[in-house]
Amino acid sequence: MIEQFPGVEFFNTIPLLALTQFGRWDDVLAEPQPAENLEYSNAIWHYVRATAFARKGDLDSARAERAALVPLKEASDVTFLDTISYPATMLLAIADELVLGEIAMAEGAHDEAIVHFEQAVATQDELPYTEPPFWYYPTRHTLGNALLEAGNAAGAEDVYRRDLELYPRNGWAMFGLLQALKAQGKDSSEIQRRFDNVWRQADVTLTSSRF
Repeated sequence: MIEQFPGVEFFNTIPLLALTQFGRWDDVLAEPQPAENLEYSNAIWHYVRATAFARKGDLDSARAERAALVPLKEASDVTFLDTISYPATMLLAIADELVLGEIAMAEGAHDEAIVHFEQAVATQDELPYTEPPFWYYPTRHTLGNALLEAGNAAGAEDVYRRDLELYPRNGWAMFGLLQALKAQGKDSSEIQRRFDNVWRQADVTLTSSRF
């Protein structure tokens, strides 16, 4: 179907991205490589693997996966998707910045990581509107978490509040905002009430706005 209708290739990446969203790193790494001719799918496969390796502390493998991702950003099948209104090159630019940020975070280079995450956010903000969004999660969740880890709770609060302006009932952003408020000793009771309401049927316990 992808060969006949290239615009549906993103469906092929949803399982990988779902595993990544919930931090299932071993499951991510167990997923087989997509068919060689599916260049966008392969790029996403390298992105999720690089992320998983970075989170597991295997930075050599993370860098190797990132190196495999880079040439696919401008592959012919990827740039073709741009021509049919699927902004694949922008999506892979976001993926690359996120990977670079994850590697920097794993190295303890918070300032460098934040720069990469800010670029991912800026690129995501330029994506055309669609529902569901072209990129699978709001990258401000990663930026806010990095700011918290760097000790900049006020900056993280600003990031999460902006995200909630765009996605008012997003529990991940609410949780991050709760952490930012508590880190500053601010009243978080209203956000806690809202979070408890939107998360009441979830079967996942959050420890940050991003696994």
